[in-house]
Amino acid sequence: MAWQKLCKEKENGGLGFHDLKKFNQSLLAKQAWRLWNSPNSLVARILKARYFPRSSFLEGCVGRRPSYAWRSILHGRELMQKGLLKEIGNGEESRLWIDNWIMDKVPRPPMYRQDAMVDLTLNVSDLIDHQHGGWNLHRVREVIADEDIN
Repeated sequence: MAWQKLCKEKENGGLGFHDLKKFNQSLLAKQAWRLWNSPNSLVARILKARYFPRSSFLEGCVGRRPSYAWRSILHGRELMQKGLLKEIGNGEESRLWIDNWIMDKVPRPPMYRQDAMVDLTLNVSDLIDHQHGGWNLHRVREVIADEDIN
């Protein structure tokens, strides 16, 4: 039998096996979460010194001559980042088109209008009317796709 068929639930005709690749990545995501959530742990400090001394864990890259463990953690970080939702606050540190701040089935950045110029340097704060403390609806409608405006 094909592995994909074996991984189906028993009620769907499979044997209920787990997809080992997805299972492995989820365990690695758990390790990535621990590093991100406990930056003062010994292992987090060692990895920071070696692989991302001038950036955050989320921005760290593979680097030169990465260990198998580090490459594995980065594989888990990919999955972890899909579930992260950015807290906006004043919007100054929230990148409009890059950070996941729209809550959908999974957190994601907003979609842009097809007819608009996309400025990748925009922050969420660029869409806020700071005088009145709300959204600058004119600016929001200029750049964000209609289905994400609400």
